[in-house]
Amino acid sequence: MEEKYNLEFSQLLSLCEKKIMAKVSSKPGPIQGAFNGGDYLGRPGKDIFFALSKLTKEQMLQLADVHSNQYPFEAPNNHVGFAACIRYIYGQFEKQGVLRSEEDSSRMQKNGVDWSRPRVFLDMLKDKFFEKNNYYGLCIWYEMEAHRLGDEGFLYKDHDKIVLMEETYMKSVDYAYKCNSLKQMFTPYYWAFRYFEKLENHDKALSYSIICLSQMEKHCPSPKQGYAVKAEDCCRYIKKNHPGKWGEISDFYNKNSKNNCVKNAVKVYS
Repeated sequence: MEEKYNLEFSQLLSLCEKKIMAKVSSKPGPIQGAFNGGDYLGRPGKDIFFALSKLTKEQMLQLADVHSNQYPFEAPNNHVGFAACIRYIYGQFEKQGVLRSEEDSSRMQKNGVDWSRPRVFLDMLKDKFFEKNNYYGLCIWYEMEAHRLGDEGFLYKDHDKIVLMEETYMKSVDYAYKCNSLKQMFTPYYWAFRYFEKLENHDKALSYSIICLSQMEKHCPSPKQGYAVKAEDCCRYIKKNHPGKWGEISDFYNKNSKNNCVKNAVKVYS
């Protein structure tokens, strides 16, 4: 597969001068050898991933500089393409890592993961975001890196990675406030909850699920399915594992919630 997507460096740079797409185009783009001709969700993440082993440090730096300009300074309405792009650069083409399913978790456990080369480039990208004061780029960067730290922490039972995962998710939240990214004002807490649930650390999982609901009450912009599932997951977990606490929480939100996403989720489990 790597050889199939062996682009010239100039072609790779040209991909980084185009728009990062939130939806897959119905027609392939014009760049021969790129995924879908360069028109795909999260462009140019996959092409960057397959090129990394062939790039010099100088080329990586140039690519990081050009690629960093593809990310807006203010939070967009649709985050999917930007998040997918960074995830693809890790070579992580499926969403959610070990949280996606037990089958995926077992596969990753068996095969192991190695994100050392992508991180060389991604650290350069992060530096470019800092240089340009691109807080949205940093917000997305930190959330995506925290996912990978969570995977590594679970797969290798690495406590230090889990601590770093928490810190990294919180940095995503910090930058969310700087770029007004409402989604990242609550999703990092949700993902921290899910990883601690996976790790069976129920004190941490409870804490983050409660914080997630609180942040969703303040910032969740709509009750759309992607957000509704997150709120319901928090409610499901608390009711199942901390029933005494659930009575207190459900009572509070049933009486006081003004956020339709949170209100609806609490009603499902009340």
